[in-house]
Amino acid sequence: MNKYTADFETITCLEDETYVWAWAICNIENYNIEISNNIESFIEFCKNSNNSIFYFHNLKFDGEFIIYYLEKNGFKYIANKKDRINKSYTTLISDKGQFYSLEIYFEVYNKKVIKATFYDSLKIIPFSVKTIAKSFNLVENKLKLNYNKYRSRHHILTQEEKEYIKNDVLIVAKALHELFNQNLTHMTQASNALNNYKSRMSQSRFNHLFPKIDYENWLDLKQAYKGGFTYLNSIYKEKEVKKGIVLDVNSLYPSVMKFSQLPFGEPIFYDGKYKDDKVYPLYIQHISCIFELKENKIPTIQIKNNPLNFKATEYLRSSDNSVVNLVLTNIDLKLFLENYNVYDLKYKNGWKFKCMIGMFDDYINYWNNQKIESAKLKNYGKRTIAKFMLNSLYGRFAMSLIVRSKKPYLQNDIVKYALEEEEIRDGLYLPIGAFITSYAREKTIRTSQKIKEYSIQKYGEDKYIYSDTDSIHTLLEEEELKKICEIDDFELRKMEN
Repeated sequence: MNKYTADFETITCLEDETYVWAWAICNIENYNIEISNNIESFIEFCKNSNNSIFYFHNLKFDGEFIIYYLEKNGFKYIANKKDRINKSYTTLISDKGQFYSLEIYFEVYNKKVIKATFYDSLKIIPFSVKTIAKSFNLVENKLKLNYNKYRSRHHILTQEEKEYIKNDVLIVAKALHELFNQNLTHMTQASNALNNYKSRMSQSRFNHLFPKIDYENWLDLKQAYKGGFTYLNSIYKEKEVKKGIVLDVNSLYPSVMKFSQLPFGEPIFYDGKYKDDKVYPLYIQHISCIFELKENKIPTIQIKNNPLNFKATEYLRSSDNSVVNLVLTNIDLKLFLENYNVYDLKYKNGWKFKCMIGMFDDYINYWNNQKIESAKLKNYGKRTIAKFMLNSLYGRFAMSLIVRSKKPYLQNDIVKYALEEEEIRDGLYLPIGAFITSYAREKTIRTSQKIKEYSIQKYGEDKYIYSDTDSIHTLLEEEELKKICEIDDFELRKMEN
């Protein structure tokens, strides 16, 4: 089975019409390239390609042209590939419109199938083509092309146009080649990370650490899963800052996975307030309260999907004298009680967990060493892959159990999408994601708070500007920051300038 990168060039200067005027494919193994100028010849190539896989960099865009062709030429959409017949196709498109795969079945003879499969390389390498060329230190660069120029159907490509589309598919092919050489061949980068992690232990060990959590309990626990901390100090809003320093945590999430106590095993439900338990020391607590931010403290609480209409993206200074419900890991809860004055506090119930340090050590150590060694050797491709692998694993544990796909159809000569019914799938182990993100936020918030308090105490001026997940922007000088933070260019959980 061959694997190719693929790309379409389409007309953009017409108001009521669009079509493919050029396509290119590049063999990921030997970098052989083919170029032509109409979608019919592309589909014919796919049919004769011996059941090959094609990677488009942004399948959502290019795939729609394929779907339009299929719908106009008698191919039938099927929801389940088990129902495949001659001239049929199936897709995997999320309810948010994310394209993951498209598969065309040209001919079906019992167990023999002539098909072509399409994946989105953007889900594996989440960079633009220009950035991929730079990140992997390739000799090829993203070229420029006049997209506003009219090109007819079956346009005869100029040499400039050929070079442009050739470079696009070659750049992505070389990057994918690097990944595939390390057996990272799954449909998304998160799937690659999970598969690599699971390969380091038995399935029974994995199941012991991360038992399946049923849907009802998952609904409760997911309220504690939150993203990275991104916050602008309000005194710097719309203010030009001409100088400053940016600190970045070396591999923030991987460092949490290596050094922090993380949950495993079956969670235990409890009523009321958590009571100290040496066997189950981690917990997720459901509380209700009224809160006000303390002076010179950084806000840490967001409230989403709340009938009181708090802004979901805003870190709150106050609950506006209203009683609100919060579901917090013990890490987030401790930080919340430190930074806010809390009133009418009621502990409702929660879940407690066993914990351990080191369940990700083999994985983190391997990919962090790959990152450091490849950086020293200036092997930018391997360094980029290592960074992907270090940062992609934790999120896979917290994937949603609720899935809803979209199916394509043609209406008034336009490809449209209809929502399918919701389905509940098996997940992994959401508490891992909840605690990893909690520890990561704590690292960023506590360091930001130290910078804020140090500058106010020393200068009578707040020199903390902004936090963004694993980075902090400040007006303090580097020598002063060394008194507050651990600085190192490579070591995990320390910060680099």
